[in-house]
Amino acid sequence: MKRLLDVTAYVSVRGIFTILSVLPQGARVSLFAALYRAAFLVVPRLRKVSERNLEIAFPGSDPGWCRKVLIANMREMGRLLADTVRLPVLDAAWARAHVQCDFLPRYLELLASPGGKGVLIATGHLGSFELLGHSIGLFGHPLSAIARKFRSPLLDRWWTSLRQESGNTIIDRRGAFKAMVSDLNAGRSVAVLFDQNVTRNLAVFPSWFGLPAATTRAFALAALKTEAPVVVASIRYCGGDNYRIEALECDCSDLYRDQARSTEERVFELTQRVSDHYCRMIAEFPEGWFWMHRRWSTRPSEGERSVYE
Repeated sequence: MKRLLDVTAYVSVRGIFTILSVLPQGARVSLFAALYRAAFLVVPRLRKVSERNLEIAFPGSDPGWCRKVLIANMREMGRLLADTVRLPVLDAAWARAHVQCDFLPRYLELLASPGGKGVLIATGHLGSFELLGHSIGLFGHPLSAIARKFRSPLLDRWWTSLRQESGNTIIDRRGAFKAMVSDLNAGRSVAVLFDQNVTRNLAVFPSWFGLPAATTRAFALAALKTEAPVVVASIRYCGGDNYRIEALECDCSDLYRDQARSTEERVFELTQRVSDHYCRMIAEFPEGWFWMHRRWSTRPSEGERSVYE
């Protein structure tokens, strides 16, 4: 039975991708946006979570503005899926013509800096995030990325091969810390999707838009252990078929040298700095973030009332 479910999931998703691959990009975006909109109608909880998250992030905002953000968000989520479908056909020439990255020269300087460390990249579910890593690989600088495996082995192998199409390597999120450290020490960059809720035992609780949010400790621990350069990055749709990678260097050198504070104190401070940068990116492109995720689900104290009640 398990094997049958595995094959069914794989064949279904591959079939959908094959059918959609022949459609124009605009049609794919519209179709996925419509499906996303339908999901909001069929599963009201998705809308409620999205509205609550916007309320937390932008307290006192005009309800009309929030509705506009959610409507635009449906389009951006549709674009994310449409871009994922076409990853196999995007090449280096397309990336050079359609993806702007003003930070690239500085990124190359960081890779070439003394010490030979890779760059530790904090990113998340903002814009066409699958296209972000893919484009960096197409620029000729493949990296490693931490990702969760699918329950279907067949689907997972295919999806991983899709993500590795441009030379990138996918590291299973389970037990990823050693691989992160090894790759960074070997001079290979590592990207971490760090904007999702995690369980309390794996978390540190920096402020996200003024409210503590359970955030992975592994990112800061890897930074402190390797003393790698830290960059916060996202990707933004700019109209037509054009995108812009937005990146900020997050100087953590003082934390690497600071022996007066405990590891836990430095983990918190580093995570807070990175979170502040990423929250500003979200605030500048609110329609692009994954608002239906229960970002503030895990609370710092057990028994603390959920913000989603």
